[in-house]
Amino acid sequence: MEKDVIIEIADQHETEGDIQSMSMTTVGSLCGTPEDYSLTYTDHDGELEGCVTTLHVENGTRVTMTRTGSYQSELIMELGRRHNCHYTTPYGELMIGVFTQKVDSLMDEHGGRLEFHYTLDFNAGLAARNELVITVKEANAGCQNS
Repeated sequence: MEKDVIIEIADQHETEGDIQSMSMTTVGSLCGTPEDYSLTYTDHDGELEGCVTTLHVENGTRVTMTRTGSYQSELIMELGRRHNCHYTTPYGELMIGVFTQKVDSLMDEHGGRLEFHYTLDFNAGLAARNELVITVKEANAGCQNS
């Protein structure tokens, strides 16, 4: 399957006790199978404007987030495992630890939901807790030909 989709992202992250939430809706593409799929979208606002993000989900337990553009990264979120990952910003490169506590994926050819919770650490010190909920719908859902 490969189709155009509407992607709704709800992101909550906690840094040093400060909780911030963000949500956005964008268009992108969904391709693959319900067990092994990719979501791709382009950011249009803020400091990530122009960056292309791909979320690749494998077996419902591993999410690889790859970002290209001015913020380049590849974060691997695998249930119950910690990965050292590379993150590039316009200000320099970082090596960060990513530990994933939850991956919940329910996707089919019409869309679905992906939720994952993970922590980020630098030099083994906790930097942030993150929770993302991503809802995917067919771009033409609700449109009917007369």
